[in-house]
Amino acid sequence: MENSVFFSNNSKNMLRLVALSALMIVAMLGGAIDIRADESYHIGPDDVIQVSFWQDNTLDATIKVRQDGKISLNIIGEIEAAGLTTSELERQIVRQISRYNKSISQAVVRVTQYGFQKVFISGQVRNPGKYAFENIPDLWTLINEAGGVEETGDLTRVTIIRGGERAGEVEMVNVSNMMASGQRAQLPVVYADDTIEIPRTVGGIPARTIADQADVKNIFYVIGEVNSPGVLTFERNIDLLDAVALAGGPTTSADLKHATVVSKDGLRTQSVKVNLKKYQETGSPGRYFIRPEDTVILPRRRGGLFGLGSVTEIVTLIGAVSTAILLYTTLSEDDSQTSTP
Repeated sequence: MENSVFFSNNSKNMLRLVALSALMIVAMLGGAIDIRADESYHIGPDDVIQVSFWQDNTLDATIKVRQDGKISLNIIGEIEAAGLTTSELERQIVRQISRYNKSISQAVVRVTQYGFQKVFISGQVRNPGKYAFENIPDLWTLINEAGGVEETGDLTRVTIIRGGERAGEVEMVNVSNMMASGQRAQLPVVYADDTIEIPRTVGGIPARTIADQADVKNIFYVIGEVNSPGVLTFERNIDLLDAVALAGGPTTSADLKHATVVSKDGLRTQSVKVNLKKYQETGSPGRYFIRPEDTVILPRRRGGLFGLGSVTEIVTLIGAVSTAILLYTTLSEDDSQTSTP
């Protein structure tokens, strides 16, 4: 009975010792073992990789993957790296190097700098340029990776110019509206070689913040020389010409060269002058998309004779001048007859 108890206790102690030894070994090797949680990344051109041989450190190398997808290593020479995961490349390297050096049976490959999965961010961001990632994040994260939007950046018409297999496709996104309404998950996916452009607001009006977008009224105004001035319901993707058309179009007295857009920015109000005639004929400056609570003002044309624009005004003025001259002549003749002895 005592022997049985003794054996049982010894067995437990032995198991504890084995478990403790295993933990110590894991702890000792933890820094040397390259544990990868994600093996989905495939190496590509412009990636920088580090190749290590713990059995012969003199062969270690840090190499940039060439545009043809290959790398060059001592003893092996050229080897195809593009399209492989790090584990796959390790096996390829060991398979080839073992032909020349039988003592090498292991290699460790790590990507130290990602350059293949890159996107370009331009326009009104604080740090425009090329950005590369292991996994390309969502559009909002990418904009913030570039330092965020400048004060004059227009998040209502962010442009994605597709690259790669979809080269030439263009997609416009109202990032401001989607973020304000909690639709971040519905933002378009960004792929390698895409270009993201944040345009400048028309006239350099400071853009509204995301928070402002959620609080403004869902209306805009068109006043002045339009056939149906007043309040209109705001809808997405209405540009300046659309707004004037929805207000019945310009009157014959409208001054299309000196339209004004008044835009609210929190507690401030900003205004910008727009030559609608030039905008209509040449598309310059770029399309201005109406924002909630914008006010479009189309003034009365002041030109022609004495600053009068319409034919009716000119005829009225000529008639008034003629009447004044006739009245003056008549009074002068009466004064002359009265003064005759």
